[in-house]
Amino acid sequence: MTGKLIFKMELFKFLRDKSFLITAGVIGVLNIVLTLFSLSMASSFSDTYYESSSAASMVGTMAFVSVIVVFGNIIFAYVYPFHMISMDYKNNVMAMMVASGVNRRKLFFAKVGAIFICTLVLMLMITLIPAILFLIKLTQLDGWDSFVDGFNSVFYYTDLSFGKFIFSGLLGYLNMLMVIATSCIIMKGKNLSFLLFIGFNILSSLVTGILNTIAYSFDFSATGSYIFQLFLTIISIVVFGYISLRTLERQNL
Repeated sequence: MTGKLIFKMELFKFLRDKSFLITAGVIGVLNIVLTLFSLSMASSFSDTYYESSSAASMVGTMAFVSVIVVFGNIIFAYVYPFHMISMDYKNNVMAMMVASGVNRRKLFFAKVGAIFICTLVLMLMITLIPAILFLIKLTQLDGWDSFVDGFNSVFYYTDLSFGKFIFSGLLGYLNMLMVIATSCIIMKGKNLSFLLFIGFNILSSLVTGILNTIAYSFDFSATGSYIFQLFLTIISIVVFGYISLRTLERQNL
C-alpha cells in the first residue's frame, strides 16, 4: 500500500470518529452562544457610556471569548491526538494494519500528518463563526481602527510579524504532536502515555532553556533569536520523530 493511500485511509478513519465530531459541534455551538451573549453585553455597555468606551468594552469582550475559544481548542490540540493514536493500539488496529503488510514508516508519517490536518481543521471550525461575529460587531461600533492598532502593537513590541507568529505556532504544534506520538507509541496507547508526555515536555523545556542561554550569551538580534528558536524546535521534531519511528519499527504488536 502506498503512502498516499495510507494517508487517505487515516483521514477517512479520523473523519468517521463520531464522538469527537459531536464534541467539536457542541463546543462550536457553545462558542457561538457565548460570543452572541458577550457581544450583547458589549452593546449594552456601549449604549450606556460614550462611544470612546465601546473600544474598551470590545477589548474585554474579546478577552472573555478568547479564553473560552482557546479552552475549546486546547481540548482538540491535546486530547484528540492522544485519542486517535491510542485508539489504534487499544482496538488492535495497529497490529492488524502491520499484519496486512502496511509499512510502519509510511503508517507513522501518514498518521501524524492526518492528525495534524484534522486537528487544525477542527480548531478552525470552532473558532471561525465567533471570529466573524466579533468582526461584524467591531465594525458596527466603529472600533476597527482601534482594534487594528492594538493588534499591530502586539507584534511591534515583540519584534514579530503575524506570518512569523503563525509559522512558529504551526511548527511548535507539530513538535507537540511528535512528543505525543512518541509517548503513545512507547506506552502502546496506555493511559500512562499522558504522564510520559508531561515528562518529555519537562525534559525538552530544560534542554531548550539551557540551549537558549547561547542566544543570550552571544546577544542575538530579534531575528537571530527567532531563527535559533525555530532551529531548536526542528531539532526537537527530528529527535522525537526518530525515537517514535524507531520504536514503532521494532515494536512487537
